[in-house]
Amino acid sequence: MSNKNNQQTWLLFGAALLFLGLFAFYYWVQIPSSTKVKAQESELSLLGKQNQLLSQKVSEKQKTNAGPSLKEVQAALPLWDNTEQLTLDLNKIRKDQNVSFSSIAYSVSDKSTQSADTTKKSTFPNVREVKVTTTLSGTFKEVTAAITQLQDLPRLINVDAVNYGNLPKETTRKITVNLTFTAYFDPSYKAKVDKVETPY
Repeated sequence: MSNKNNQQTWLLFGAALLFLGLFAFYYWVQIPSSTKVKAQESELSLLGKQNQLLSQKVSEKQKTNAGPSLKEVQAALPLWDNTEQLTLDLNKIRKDQNVSFSSIAYSVSDKSTQSADTTKKSTFPNVREVKVTTTLSGTFKEVTAAITQLQDLPRLINVDAVNYGNLPKETTRKITVNLTFTAYFDPSYKAKVDKVETPY
């Protein structure tokens, strides 16, 4: 009987040792291994995201280096005087800034812009000008915002002169401003354009 009890005790002791061995293996080998795998997966995911972001930045850089599209070029420097688009732009500025334009006059130059010194060659020999003179009415803040919006148009525009006259002390009072600006166009690159952009 004691032999049987001793045998059972040894079996229980062996089972306990086997359990402790398996637990030690799981604790010291299996858990660190799975933690390491998770860390590697997390690192791979992070590297994948970084690679995707880098590819996106490279793609954006290549698009930037490609230069403006012909559509953007036409918006900045139309093929003809395009006073139609200027009229639409001024009308939008009028609505956006709550100002009014009156006496709008367009003067189109058929000759290229030349410097005063005729011995020097013009940098842009094919660029033509549209001189615009108008009277602009609104508060000082509204008029300033309208001129800023004019300069921010996609079309290449240069404000030549702004005559504010005598400004009132109250900035909320309406003022009338004489405004002169120049818009540019260039018919020389028409052969390179597949589709001519129109203002309508």
